[in-house]
Amino acid sequence: MDSNKPRIQILIGLAAAAGAVGAAAMVSTATAPTARADDFTDIITYVDADFADGQFNLTTAFSDFSGGDFVAGLTSLFQGVDDDVLGAPDNLLIGTVEALAGEPLGGPLPYDLGAEANFAGGLADAENDFSYAVVNLEDIPAELAAGDYGVATYDVLIGADYASIAPLEELILGAAASL
Repeated sequence: MDSNKPRIQILIGLAAAAGAVGAAAMVSTATAPTARADDFTDIITYVDADFADGQFNLTTAFSDFSGGDFVAGLTSLFQGVDDDVLGAPDNLLIGTVEALAGEPLGGPLPYDLGAEANFAGGLADAENDFSYAVVNLEDIPAELAAGDYGVATYDVLIGADYASIAPLEELILGAAASL
């Protein structure tokens, strides 16, 4: 008996396995959809636009507070923080899902709040925010079933923002305007 025979069989088996893995890797890369680099450049551009809008709103808030216009300053402050803390990260996630799914990109997500005249206006806007959130959140199952993953991601994130944060800001602005 030759003691090298089991080693040769092991080497042949390893070579065959390596070849199979290499062939599988080549087939998977040949058929895998590729995301265009331009999509990711566009996503970063949109996120930068959200941050720029946030910076503009924060600068405006500083000017409004300095000029004694508390309600306008508070509105701009909320919008600037929303752009930086909600809009930019949401846009990054939504854009990435859209790019990976091969869907068209949505664009920047500026948050705009109305200047409230009184608490009743703030309450009405808060109710409208809840209604908008319900519409977004109700659409998610149908969008997922249709394969619209980017739109579903948008509705999840924006719906959550409009169900939780925006109504509170509208109520605070309405209360501030009533003082």
